[in-house]
Amino acid sequence: MATKIDLFEDLAGALDHWTAVSSEALTNRDAKLEWVEDDVPYREIQNAFATAGVSDATVAKVFSECLRGYCVSLLTALDGGTALADKGGRIYLVDERDNHLSEGLHDDFVGYLMDTGRLT
Repeated sequence: MATKIDLFEDLAGALDHWTAVSSEALTNRDAKLEWVEDDVPYREIQNAFATAGVSDATVAKVFSECLRGYCVSLLTALDGGTALADKGGRIYLVDERDNHLSEGLHDDFVGYLMDTGRLT
């Protein structure tokens, strides 16, 4: 049976992965960019960051915060805390036994990140 914690582990893993991949793509001139549609903007940002002396850690921190914010926004929508719920209903996450997982997801996810040391 899937639980909120299982969902949070998946989301946190994706957050960690995309933080690392994205920050490397913008800070490592040797980064393999096969996954992007157009590598030119990435190369331009790489050059700008290198010229300005922006560290890899700074870029990773910014991506982590932005992606975390996106995850919380998505979970807030599933919790019914956005205009989506006002348009006629909610979207629920349910497991195979029809147990609702989507109650308090956005707050619980932030708590999960704090408890696991991913959010300081």
